[in-house]
Amino acid sequence: MYEEIFELINKGEINKAQEQIEKISDDDPKKYNLKGLIHFNKKELEKAKEQFEEGLKINPIDSDILFNYGYLLKEMNQEMESWRYLMRIHDKDWATYDLLGDIEFKDRSKLASLRFYLKAAELTNNPQMKKKFLEIRNKIKKDTKIAFLCLPVLDNFLKDIVETFSLGYDVKLVVSTDANEITQAIKWADIVWLEWANDLAIFATNKVPEIANKKVICRLHSYEVFTDMPEKINWGNIDQLIFVANSMKIIFHKLHPNLDLQSCKEEIVYNGVDLDKFKFSIHKPGYNLAVLAHINYKKNPAEWIQIISKLKEIDKQYKLHIGGDFQDPRYKVYFEHIKKEMKMEDNFILHGWINEVEKFLEDKNYIISTSIHEGHPYNILESMARGIKPVILNYSGSKEQWPNELIYNTIDEAVEKVTEETYDSESYRRFIEDNYTLEEQINALETVLNTLEKVNKKINKRVPKIRKTYF
Repeated sequence: MYEEIFELINKGEINKAQEQIEKISDDDPKKYNLKGLIHFNKKELEKAKEQFEEGLKINPIDSDILFNYGYLLKEMNQEMESWRYLMRIHDKDWATYDLLGDIEFKDRSKLASLRFYLKAAELTNNPQMKKKFLEIRNKIKKDTKIAFLCLPVLDNFLKDIVETFSLGYDVKLVVSTDANEITQAIKWADIVWLEWANDLAIFATNKVPEIANKKVICRLHSYEVFTDMPEKINWGNIDQLIFVANSMKIIFHKLHPNLDLQSCKEEIVYNGVDLDKFKFSIHKPGYNLAVLAHINYKKNPAEWIQIISKLKEIDKQYKLHIGGDFQDPRYKVYFEHIKKEMKMEDNFILHGWINEVEKFLEDKNYIISTSIHEGHPYNILESMARGIKPVILNYSGSKEQWPNELIYNTIDEAVEKVTEETYDSESYRRFIEDNYTLEEQINALETVLNTLEKVNKKINKRVPKIRKTYF
């Protein structure tokens, strides 16, 4: 039936098409998609918008409606709203990525737009799309060489950034403890990116003389601020210090009040989630809770068993699924003991480290964050992007980062937030779309680099001679 109606619309036999559409059930979203298309063809854009919105109320992830609605919004010059709905399409075709690239290029980040144009080019044999990608890439690509430096195991937060910047810059990623490899990368680069203000930053800024003539960015995440490592970094060789949250900047200066950053500028760039990897779907109140974390004292793991214990008293169907590795074996011993003592074997489930986070979250209703401290945690970002309700302990900085109605102080409050009726998948996703997308992060970082490239090179400073060091 649907194909026949499309054919009637294409032939211009609108009255016949409308007669067939009225035969479709009112709870079928395709009915409103077809009505919207008819209004769109008649240039009745507001009426088309109303029909598409009705269809999305029934099925918020209907690909056809999302594409048509997104295309309509673009025609109505509501381009970032168009971007929002096009990004919600689960299986995007090349035309969708092309539209996303156009919107991104015009309204936000030219660099981030290349991600979409590349995906479009890879999904089609259309030579014009491939030509478009190459022409835009050649137009905005810079000869600037960027070396991203990071110690092993700590590069998870860097991968999407490196992948994107490699489209517009000459990029080298070095994940290593080898002093010679790090030194050679610094010599090669115009811009040096030091991921984490840790041992690598200490080595690079003190032991590699050539870094004095480079433009240098250091990104501080979280744990470094509670150590003496910032005190050992030669800040005279760093031009830009990036914090992942305002709270981290405040804590940094509070704990290191006498630190002389010299001419180093400070910037806050929040983390961003790739919405292509974390697909939105409607989640509802239910019985499956999740934790995603390295299991250590900072994550406050003992509180997990307390929360699920109280929930089990309300309803035995509640289960807490733990995705994470034990960084402190004491917690492994404790969990194995307490599960038996409290008869929680069926309610407290240890899954080990999770590689496919999106798949793990598919059937979850809540993400629980009991951390006593966070920088800007991806487990909450990614869960909200999927439409899952987070329940977040009130750590320092949490109220600046998340909707306050999702934050709790006590275990009883956490249980209340799980059992209450309030649940709004669309608003959780929208919050991420409005604040913490990968594209917004890339745009902010691109601005930092553009500003940095305009800064005059530093005068050579005397630093100790390099010696082969492993750390």
